[in-house]
Amino acid sequence: MGYTIPQSVNDEAMEYVINLAYSINMEWCEGPCLSRWNGCFLSRMQRGVIKLPFKYEAFLDNKDIIATLEGYGLDVEKSWFVLLFIYDLTMEFGINVADASKSDYDILVEIDDYLQNHPQAVLYLSDDKELRKSYRYETNSPLILQYLRRFVKQELDRYKDPLASREVRSLDLFNKCNYTKSISSSHQQVLMYKLFKVLFDKLALPDLKAKQGDTVSYSKMLLISRIIYFCRLTKNESFTIDSSPLKGILKQYGDFDFYNLNSKSYDGELMFPQNEGE
Repeated sequence: MGYTIPQSVNDEAMEYVINLAYSINMEWCEGPCLSRWNGCFLSRMQRGVIKLPFKYEAFLDNKDIIATLEGYGLDVEKSWFVLLFIYDLTMEFGINVADASKSDYDILVEIDDYLQNHPQAVLYLSDDKELRKSYRYETNSPLILQYLRRFVKQELDRYKDPLASREVRSLDLFNKCNYTKSISSSHQQVLMYKLFKVLFDKLALPDLKAKQGDTVSYSKMLLISRIIYFCRLTKNESFTIDSSPLKGILKQYGDFDFYNLNSKSYDGELMFPQNEGE
């Protein structure tokens, strides 16, 4: 038993993927235009680069998840592909991403300010955040620091409009050298929750309640919680029976701003709707 990867973004099986992609990413081409993330996701599926810790058969065998999806009238195959999309986004925006919270201009201003206020500054080069001696190179050479000050001044002079310059993000789009940041598993859980929340809002899922004697859970929060466990973002089995652990994660980490993270594979920003919430 298996599934067939769609051959086109227009395939009916991609419906939920397209709905989500158009809700969280907006391209700009002389004005706003539709996201291309659905095409990126399809290409990644076809090339087999999405590595999954779960299988399609296990998804179909998960009676709790399938029962809730079917209870809401959702198509299981479309749900599978959007699950893959959301998992891929969670990994791509959760592991080895670039921090784009500061513009090149902001960074140059900070360096210039530090050099001006610290005449005895020492320059460190290191691939270790703790700056251990065996992993760093340091110099206080007046000549090298003079060159650094001159370079910073020259670069700042290139920015005629400081306010506009703050919109230029610090990303190495060609070499992908600065994609080294990763977020915690708790933040990954928050990201997956928010992606499913946007999807369910986009699909206009109602708030259903189980009838007397019905064993199916219609809690969308619990459904997402169970999917988070299924995707192995947590080892806490309580996620499969109660939404309280996920609510606790959202309360503690839910305000995290994912906009400043940039993925190697999905170009552009991850933008949640303004009214997106729990």
